[in-house]
Amino acid sequence: MGNRSLLLWRAPWIAALCLALALIGPGLTGTAAAGEKLVVWWNKGYYPEEDAAMQKIVKEFEAKRNVEVELSFTAQEDLLKKITAALIARRVPDVAFCFFNDWQVVPKYGWDDQLADVSDVIKELRPRYNEKMLEVAHVFNNKTKKRAYYGIPIEAQTMHIHYWRDMLKEVGMEDDPAKIPMKWDEYWAYWKKAQDALRKKDPAKYGKLYGIGMTMSTRASDTLYNFDMALLSFNGELLDKGGKVIADQPKNREAIIQTLKWFGELFTSGYVPPDATNWSDGDNNAGFHSKSIVMTPNPSQSIPAAQFFNKDDPQKENYFDKMATIEWPDGPDGKKARYLSAVKTVIIPKESKNQKLAKDFVRFVLEPARFLEYVKAANGRWYPAFTAAAKDPFWRAGHRGPKGQKDPHVPVATMIYQDRDNKAFEHWKHPANSQVYDENIWGKAMARIAIDKWPPEKAADEAIARMKAIFAGYK
Repeated sequence: MGNRSLLLWRAPWIAALCLALALIGPGLTGTAAAGEKLVVWWNKGYYPEEDAAMQKIVKEFEAKRNVEVELSFTAQEDLLKKITAALIARRVPDVAFCFFNDWQVVPKYGWDDQLADVSDVIKELRPRYNEKMLEVAHVFNNKTKKRAYYGIPIEAQTMHIHYWRDMLKEVGMEDDPAKIPMKWDEYWAYWKKAQDALRKKDPAKYGKLYGIGMTMSTRASDTLYNFDMALLSFNGELLDKGGKVIADQPKNREAIIQTLKWFGELFTSGYVPPDATNWSDGDNNAGFHSKSIVMTPNPSQSIPAAQFFNKDDPQKENYFDKMATIEWPDGPDGKKARYLSAVKTVIIPKESKNQKLAKDFVRFVLEPARFLEYVKAANGRWYPAFTAAAKDPFWRAGHRGPKGQKDPHVPVATMIYQDRDNKAFEHWKHPANSQVYDENIWGKAMARIAIDKWPPEKAADEAIARMKAIFAGYK
């Protein structure tokens, strides 16, 4: 990458650099003596149980290795800024786990030769891995001119649909997950029907209710997940196996147009909240929990997991009885949905002075029994990257309700991973794809249609042109 391209690529982060540097602190491994202290930055969990499980692991590691571990938890957006600033300033932690590493850190900074090659760790752990989850960390280094592993995958998330069963029951609609129509048009029409019926039944209560909580914002990564899932349904592809842009090929351009047209019609039909074009990633979750939407796609099990931990519902009726999780619908061609996994990775910066200890720490975290305890603490929000961990009965069975109810959520996610066609997001193919997602060009294309009233062809061509320009900047 040339200097000009490098500057353009990093420009969105420069404004946050000074602030983030203040958060980094002075005691990082740029000045620490090897083996003295291990600095670990970890994504703050969605639930206290996740953080408690990691704290327990750290204490065990400190006792076993007689070393101090400085562990800090940070929310994902702030942690991404913190990691980016640290890499730019060359004041790095020893280990960093961020939910955005897979698409914002590993491809970019692996390309720039700023991450430690962890191929030795991957080689050791390979027999334990679900092979589909490894490629996300196998990225190109523009200095060495070859691919290697610059991250260690540990867990993944994929797309599901959540809905309120009790709201469907209220208007006499079938609420059984096994009986929800799965054909493309019928599926989306079902939630429109629910909105119409509930608004008609009780205008005072449901006058502002929406059937489909579809995130369509340039502010949300969920938008990109929704777009890519829909594009797969329309049989479109953006990159070939070698990471070359093929979005402009006639077949793929047409699929992009049809995908954007579908999103536009979904929005303008009045069945998606009008503020969905300005949502952040948590807003569809909030809308669902407040019952202002009947259903929502979500790329993790965070919604039902939050209801499982809901202290205002001690019998866990919301989790077991009132809501359900189902699959993404069959495509317009009638074929079963294909799924995308976001595989979360741990990184070790190349400039860490404690690389050996850092690798030992990650190995320690990933020891089978210890890692299983950690990943299960997230209550099904994450699926393990290791086959043995995924064979634990929890993933197929989930929780048992207080009245003996079967878990309607965790087993659905497990079925998607184990029984459906599933592949990792393609950020790993080329670092330019990270910038495509960072700019949220597909969310911008949706806005062109929903807000600016552009035809889908024009919006598609603008987005494709921008994608090609981004890729052309990487030399």
